[in-house]
Amino acid sequence: MPDTDLTSPSTTAPSGVPLDHGHETWDELALCIDALIRRWENAESPPVLAEFVQNTPASLRRLVLAELVKVDLDYRYQRKQPKRIEDYVAEFPELSGPNGVPSDLIFEEYQVRRRAGEQVSSKEYFDRFPNRTNELAQLLGLNAPTEATLGHKVHPEADVQAGQRLDDFDLQSLLGVGAFAKVFLAWQRSLQRRVALKVSSDRGDEPQTLAQLDHPHIVRVYDQRQIADRNLRLLYMPYVPGGTLHDVLKLLRSTPADARTGQLLLDAVDDTLAKRNEPAPVDSANRQRLAAMTWPEVVCYLGGRLAEALDYAHRQGVLHRDIKPANVLLGADASPRLADFNVGCCSKLEGASPASFFGGSISYMSPEQIEAFNPAHPREVDSLDGRSDVYSLGVTLWELLTGRRPFPDEKLEGDWGHTLAELNVRRMAGISAESLTTLPPDLPPGLSDVLLKCLNADRQERFATAGELARELDLCLKPRTRELLFPPPGWRRWVRRHPVISLFSIGLLPNVLASWFNIEYNKAEIMANIPEAAERFRDLQWVINGTFFPIGLFLFGMIYWPVAKGLQRLRRGPLSAGDLAALRRRCLRIGPASVVICLSAWVLAGVIFPAALHSAVRDKQPEFQVHFLLSQTLCGLIAVSYPLFGVHFLVLRTIYAAFLPSAELNPADAAQLNSLDRSLGRYLMAAASIPMLAI
Repeated sequence: MPDTDLTSPSTTAPSGVPLDHGHETWDELALCIDALIRRWENAESPPVLAEFVQNTPASLRRLVLAELVKVDLDYRYQRKQPKRIEDYVAEFPELSGPNGVPSDLIFEEYQVRRRAGEQVSSKEYFDRFPNRTNELAQLLGLNAPTEATLGHKVHPEADVQAGQRLDDFDLQSLLGVGAFAKVFLAWQRSLQRRVALKVSSDRGDEPQTLAQLDHPHIVRVYDQRQIADRNLRLLYMPYVPGGTLHDVLKLLRSTPADARTGQLLLDAVDDTLAKRNEPAPVDSANRQRLAAMTWPEVVCYLGGRLAEALDYAHRQGVLHRDIKPANVLLGADASPRLADFNVGCCSKLEGASPASFFGGSISYMSPEQIEAFNPAHPREVDSLDGRSDVYSLGVTLWELLTGRRPFPDEKLEGDWGHTLAELNVRRMAGISAESLTTLPPDLPPGLSDVLLKCLNADRQERFATAGELARELDLCLKPRTRELLFPPPGWRRWVRRHPVISLFSIGLLPNVLASWFNIEYNKAEIMANIPEAAERFRDLQWVINGTFFPIGLFLFGMIYWPVAKGLQRLRRGPLSAGDLAALRRRCLRIGPASVVICLSAWVLAGVIFPAALHSAVRDKQPEFQVHFLLSQTLCGLIAVSYPLFGVHFLVLRTIYAAFLPSAELNPADAAQLNSLDRSLGRYLMAAASIPMLAI
């Protein structure tokens, strides 16, 4: 009889094992495998596998059998008592399942036989298992001649415990454990310092890759050591004492929704600090800021910092591939740090084995990452990019907001390939209406849109970079700025849709009113004293206004038309950074250009009118010309100065922001806006002096 059974409450769900319970299931399965190994080591005859699954719930029986068969295969070939998969299927028909024998089990037999020195070919396996041809074609093509799919056998860190000494390190306490590594608080003797020590099997290029990353929100790797005789790798890094986001989630789920604030994050950190006998900082500006935030604002803050860290890593050519709450550490000041970059994961071989389930990572994967993980799918791991990490971060932030993931109640349904396919189907269907109702009602403006964009099944529709996501999350904390960039339904959006009508109206109407006032003033104050010129004045006003107004509109249109076209192009798709910068510069020129065009027309009219009336006002020529020019100029100043502020208001509040994606101001933009700010001060002084000049 085995030393354990698998009947704990966490694994007895009749319809499958919840993916949330992966670690518990892994521990129980590991004990079961250990019992089988001990039986093999101590018995002269092969153990009876049926004894080790008699208490296993139906939902787990096929999974447990597959893992036990892998152990049994290895021992049988070592002891020259070989057995084929078909023999196991005859004894346990459920191994075959609706889709045939699991591909990881077939692959394990292939590897065991090769390790035993047999000559085996892929054709033999294609003939024996024709319904698994696609998966086997990818698995058997891997350059891993002795790789095993049984997780328990390839993780030598399982025997490492606190209190032991490994190389230069005294292991003081266990900080965290996963299916593939353990992390200890350790004392490094040579440098007399505390470190976090990650103990795992010695494989992959993780240390060399992570050593490149130096960012305040990424846990930096100091160095590595190997213990060759135990196949162990020791990766040591700074000790981050505040726990993980997984600890925060535990407290979150036990806290009523209306009681969740920024203090909840600090309470979770302080609870972990207390358990580790660490003091909580009393003068941390970051903690003070977080304590004053709402819970959704805290999630925005955490997400923004993690997205910045991802953007930095992606620009160094490093994908994380395993973003989840347990892999986000928290400092004593509650600032987040990304850890456990899975730089070598997500191969078809790992996808073939349900070992990934035990790490808890599959629940956070993007659709394309699940496809690359699944041997039955043709997608290759090299096709993944940073948008897959963006998706995983979106799942993590959703869970932090609501206490549950956007795709709840996911289960391991016995057949691993079927489980992967079902997970992908759910993700491709998008976020359900039921999941949307779990979002808190007090979200910062735009946060729900940001999360839904992260979780879009089509990666082309997600944020192109994690940097864009970071800026969007930060904008959610600045609602007034966000409203400028992404106006809600209302007048701002209407102006963007109808920019020509809007700007021409705000510039043309004051000029029409000023022209009417000027004509009436000239008739009453100037032409009334010169009756012989009145009729000619009436004719001239139609000619001059009928000429200058169209010319002014044409010139203004030349200045503004590229901006209007730019808005149209932007609605059809993104523009290049160079085009956007050029359009922003042109936006800032619209106001000054309108001043030059309008004032020039008014002054020129003030010269043309007296010149055309020269013969009728010969005896009053000097004072007539001066009076007429002054009246035209002052009316022109009134006509252009006040609309200038309206034009700038519309341009800056609606149009300029459209060409500024995610508030990404560069130094040139800042210099241009500062220059405009100074010029507007001068325009304001001029506008204030016009009434006094008119009087």
